[in-house]
Amino acid sequence: MRFTKMHGCGNDFIIFDPGEVEGADLPDLARQICDRHFGVGADGILIPAPSEVADLEMIYLNSDGSTSEMCGNGLRCLARYVRDFEIIEGDTLTIATGAGVKKVLLFDDGSSRVDMGAPAFEPEVAVEGYDLLRVSMGNPHAVAFLGSEAAVDGLDLASIGPRVEHDTLFPDKTNVEFAFARPTDGPLGEVRMRIWERGAGETLASGSGSCAVAVAAIHLGLSESPVRVVLDGGVVEIHWSGESEPVYMTGPAEYVCEGELISQGQASEH
Repeated sequence: MRFTKMHGCGNDFIIFDPGEVEGADLPDLARQICDRHFGVGADGILIPAPSEVADLEMIYLNSDGSTSEMCGNGLRCLARYVRDFEIIEGDTLTIATGAGVKKVLLFDDGSSRVDMGAPAFEPEVAVEGYDLLRVSMGNPHAVAFLGSEAAVDGLDLASIGPRVEHDTLFPDKTNVEFAFARPTDGPLGEVRMRIWERGAGETLASGSGSCAVAVAAIHLGLSESPVRVVLDGGVVEIHWSGESEPVYMTGPAEYVCEGELISQGQASEH
């Protein structure tokens, strides 16, 4: 079973062609290959599938085998993959997701700009002592702004993240972001953030999470568009004009390795 591993700002994925996984138990495959000790290691798996409404459909499963409606970094990785492997021709494509059809513009350096659609806001809630703004980017996010960057960096995310994710206020669970809007004098706003991803735990980056944090900062008057979102694994840039306008995310997609899963719990790679 051949695979390709890619990452967007350290948010890493295993990509399979559909023929490689035909008939496979995808949740079990995701748990097996994403395990960082007994598998290859990744935050999730991606599969490009045929679509009747777009150039292709993105099938995405988290590392725990659960599905998610949206994965922004995964979108960029999958877009580069299908262009480079000549599955789709051209530098513009549409990808069907559980959150609707997304438009992607690919650049020569492998990065891309994704139309993530318009955000939706829900009232703030208080969980575990944090005021959380609920933002949907087709998948659920709960965003808390802290008083300093040191507070973000020093947060015990492994402890607080799962408690918020599984709180009864979120029947479908939620992604959780903690952020600080940095003061800037230049044309770009800048936000430092960390994320606890629903179904994956703490990750180095999240595309949809970056969008949620950026639009929350703009919505609350803490920053202006465009916003540089600084993650543990890299930087993405978010543009949002406000109201019901779409959110545009620009960021990298890089290759890590190719390999072959040869049996349960074993893989070869190069």
